[in-house]
Amino acid sequence: MTMISIVVPLYNEEAIVKRNLQIIAREAQAKDHTLEIIAVNDGSADGTWAEICNAATSDNRIRGVCFTRNFGKEAAILAGLMEARGDGVIVIDADLQHPPTLIPEMIRLWQSGFPVVEAVKANRGKETVVNRVFAKLFYKIFHQLSELDIAGHSDFKLLDRSVVDAYIKLPERNRFFRGLIHWVGFRSARIPFEVAERDIGGSRWNKLKLLKYAINNITMFSSFPLKSITWLGMLMFALGGIVGSVSLIQKAEGTALDGFTTVNLLIIMTSGILMVSLGIIGHYLSRIYDEIKGRPPFVRETQRQDIQS
Repeated sequence: MTMISIVVPLYNEEAIVKRNLQIIAREAQAKDHTLEIIAVNDGSADGTWAEICNAATSDNRIRGVCFTRNFGKEAAILAGLMEARGDGVIVIDADLQHPPTLIPEMIRLWQSGFPVVEAVKANRGKETVVNRVFAKLFYKIFHQLSELDIAGHSDFKLLDRSVVDAYIKLPERNRFFRGLIHWVGFRSARIPFEVAERDIGGSRWNKLKLLKYAINNITMFSSFPLKSITWLGMLMFALGGIVGSVSLIQKAEGTALDGFTTVNLLIIMTSGILMVSLGIIGHYLSRIYDEIKGRPPFVRETQRQDIQS
């Protein structure tokens, strides 16, 4: 019999832990598979860990992982995936904004042969105009720079064991779960969902954290900001050439101030050379950056090979 693992990252969710874990377990349980739930306490400052322990005492399908401090959701997801023993692994938020009622359909699609089943946001629910615009801008920039389209994607996914193993083997320390799962390129099925409202509490993300998160994720998948220095240097060099030409014409016509042309040309030549040089250095740094990440040149879809053999 197959096993389904469910990874639930938690941070300061004392009020909802036990109830929501029970709801998730109820929706995910079925006769054709066994179930385990890995609740990852991401260094909560409240009684979240105590509630996880209570839930595990009353339900032996629940296991807990506790961090020494808050390492972030990406680290919590990775820890849960490393602990998971299931043939299929589901990642879901604890606040039930990811509807657990979709779990049976996700399992059905996985059993039909899809290594990845993604729950995609049909809409983003109730949020401010600023957050909505920020999200659209982030996904657009991310798509343009990384060539990965993750608009509407969420962390609510079911992953086949082969996908989990491929993800865990990636050597990167800083991770973007949604982006990396899309990057490894396994076949996927999508299920749209409506983002539910939190019945208790609010989002732990403020605008500064979101901005930092967006910048980190964009630079994780694109070295364009480094390479852009080259184009900026060439642009400045071209503009400097125009200004220098004007200065030389004024000098020839005798309308230039004494020493102005010489200073102008020196500044133009020096700044242009520096900017282009920085661009060249940035290009090589981008190559080093790509190598240091150590991502494999390809990912093999072992599931298809197993079917054929």
